[in-house]
Amino acid sequence: MAIIMRWGAFTLADNVEIMAIELAITADPSIKIVQSIGSVLHGVLMELVGTEYAGQLHETGLRPYSQYIYFDKEKGQYIWRLSAVTAEAVERILRPVLDIPEKLYLKQKRGHIYIQNRTILEETSYEALMAKFWSGEAEYTQAKLQCLTTTSFKVDQQYTIFPEAFRIYRYLLRQWNQFTTFEMMDSDDLLAALESAAFIRDYNLRMGMYGLEGVKIRGFRGEIVMQFKRNLVMQRILSLLTYYSQFTGLGIKTALGMGGVQSEVVQ
Repeated sequence: MAIIMRWGAFTLADNVEIMAIELAITADPSIKIVQSIGSVLHGVLMELVGTEYAGQLHETGLRPYSQYIYFDKEKGQYIWRLSAVTAEAVERILRPVLDIPEKLYLKQKRGHIYIQNRTILEETSYEALMAKFWSGEAEYTQAKLQCLTTTSFKVDQQYTIFPEAFRIYRYLLRQWNQFTTFEMMDSDDLLAALESAAFIRDYNLRMGMYGLEGVKIRGFRGEIVMQFKRNLVMQRILSLLTYYSQFTGLGIKTALGMGGVQSEVVQ
């Protein structure tokens, strides 16, 4: 099966450290495709990468990848989107996924899913991503985050059902600093500055439930509009982190299908 490349959103990089792909899928009539099937597909991924790398990920607790299922209304298709944020995860998770068979058996569901097509959305590096937002004179005033699967943060042993700007950007900054190979942004002063440089201007959200091993996790789904204050440096950092969210996901259990995000930065 041919692999499609979307050149409009495609950044060539000598060293691919960040990558996003999507697979259009269908399933046997006995299988209902819902967001929580992401946890089943996570099991497929771990079988694909092998026990050594799966064990390494488990031991370190790192999640240099995210994946989720959503329904694309324009295409009329269910989409399995996967991203990786390290060169190793690109090579050991995403590239093998591009070569998986067109027919996959899901043991837990006792049926098959079928891969209709495969698309590479973007390949880039940390240096290229930084340059994207730090070159030129563009001012970024807003960002839109579309939470396509249930998104939540765990605070004081409780799951949040409404987003907070400071919590979103604190999470994304932590992810960036954990995986970047180019430049860390880890000062306490920066975190404090970020927390006061953005606020939620508008939203269209609803409560979401994510079923995981018999437990229903509460969270939110829908659109969040962020407003950035008039500080060029902070605008660029916030825009960079917003764009990065598409690869990392947002909040808890992003490897299992929660926190699937698509974002748009507004000049």
